[in-house]
Amino acid sequence: MNQTINPVARVSSSALIGTLAIMGFSAESNLRDVAQALGKKDIDGLSRALEKNAKLSRLRAEIQEQIATEKSRSTVTAREHQKLVLISQASLMFERMGIQTLEMANLCVQIIREPRPSRVAELKKLIEHAVYITDRVATSLIQYDIEIAQIAIEQKRTATELNGRIHRELASLIEAGGDAAVRAGLLGRIANKAQEIIEEAGQLAQELLIFLEGPEF
Repeated sequence: MNQTINPVARVSSSALIGTLAIMGFSAESNLRDVAQALGKKDIDGLSRALEKNAKLSRLRAEIQEQIATEKSRSTVTAREHQKLVLISQASLMFERMGIQTLEMANLCVQIIREPRPSRVAELKKLIEHAVYITDRVATSLIQYDIEIAQIAIEQKRTATELNGRIHRELASLIEAGGDAAVRAGLLGRIANKAQEIIEEAGQLAQELLIFLEGPEF
C-alpha cells in the first residue's frame, strides 16, 4: 500500500519527523481519552486532559526551530521546502487540536454533571473520527503515502455527514426549550469543535495529496 519514498523528497532531519510523530501521538491520544471519558461519564479522566496537553506548545516550538535549521541549509531543494511547510502546518494543526481538546473536555464535564442523561454515543464517534483523520494525515506526511492521504479525505466526508446528522437531531431538542435545549447547546458546541479539527485536517490532507502527486524536482 505504501508508496516508495523518493530520497530527494525526504526531509533530511529524522529528529524533525520524530518530534512531529511524538507531538501527533500526544495530541491524538489526549483527544481519544476525552472521547472515552465522555462515553464513560468519567470526570476525572476529563480533568487529566489539561496536564496531558501541556507539552504540545513546547513540541511545536522545537519543530519550528528544526524547520528553521533545515531551511537554512544551502542544499535544501524546492521539494524539501514544500514538505517543511506541510510539517509546519501539521504541527500547528496538532497545537490547535490540543486547545480544542481542552475546550471539549470542559464542555464534556458540564454535560456529565447534568442531572438528566444526554445522548453522547454519536458525539463520541465524531471525536474519534477527528482522532483518526489527524492520525492519517500525519502518517501520510511522515511515510510519504498517497493512499493514506486519500483515506483521510474520504474519512473527512464520512465525519462531516455524521456531524450533520448530530446537529439535525440536536435541533429538535433546542426547539423544545428548557433544560433539553441547554444540554443540546452544549453537545452542539462539542460537535462544532470536533468538526473544526476535522475540517483543518481535511484541508491539510488535500494540500498533502497535491504535494505527493506533484512532479519531483
